[in-house]
Amino acid sequence: MLIAQITDLHIGTGNDIGAEDNYHRLLAVFETLSKLKRKPDVYIATGDLTEIGSVAAYKLLKQMIDEVNPGVPVLPCLGNHDVTENFKKVFGKTHIHEGFCQYSVDLGDVWLVVTDTHDETIHGGAFDEARADFLDRAIEEANGRPVLLAMHHPPFVTGIDWMGARNYEEPWLVQVRDVIKRHSNVKKIICGHIHRTMDRPFAGSSCIVSSATAAQVHLELAAITSSTADGRPLIVDEPPGFALHWWDGREFVTHHGVAGDFDVILEYHDRFRNVMRDVFHVPE
Repeated sequence: MLIAQITDLHIGTGNDIGAEDNYHRLLAVFETLSKLKRKPDVYIATGDLTEIGSVAAYKLLKQMIDEVNPGVPVLPCLGNHDVTENFKKVFGKTHIHEGFCQYSVDLGDVWLVVTDTHDETIHGGAFDEARADFLDRAIEEANGRPVLLAMHHPPFVTGIDWMGARNYEEPWLVQVRDVIKRHSNVKKIICGHIHRTMDRPFAGSSCIVSSATAAQVHLELAAITSSTADGRPLIVDEPPGFALHWWDGREFVTHHGVAGDFDVILEYHDRFRNVMRDVFHVPE
């Protein structure tokens, strides 16, 4: 199984949302993925689908999904820039349970659980007892099968403090951690929000953060303060990114990619077939 993760789309940053950079950056990601010989079986969009949660932006996103990926499911997750009520007006209530975008999907070999860490008034993430209870039950429903858990906010301190949690003992982090620690079948946690790739062990599992389809956050781990503006870059025009999570039957292998047209240095032509067989041991 091949799962494509897109995150932090931020559609709707201007009045003409069909002409904005984020719209074209997402199209570039879809185009790159569509050119793969092995195409994704499913897409997971891990939050910040829109910039301000407008109905118009959700309508444009739905149109893009319907046109670019016909027949390939795109499973949503909401982030701090999203507005649940407007999301429901366009995408319906299928993925909304108990007031949050939280649900589970049987993907065959893998059980997908999407949990909701967003609060429209809090940038750095939120969770509570009700969501923790839903997450616990959703993982239990897997009956021991491998679980892929998707959420918008990384449930740990990333080192880019202005973007996320600052203290490992923040209550919402502890609640997420306590639920996951109870389940040894959570194979991988995938997140967005930080607009950079990163990974770390978490609660007996491993957590992967994908880069954004929108612009990226500058890589800088020095502390930042509100008292001194030091001129550092904050957002940079790095290429739009995505992640591919390949389930090999036992574990997830994650690959990070960027969209764009790049010069080809080497192509696989007939003269390389013997090299592939004899040197790289590629089967006939």
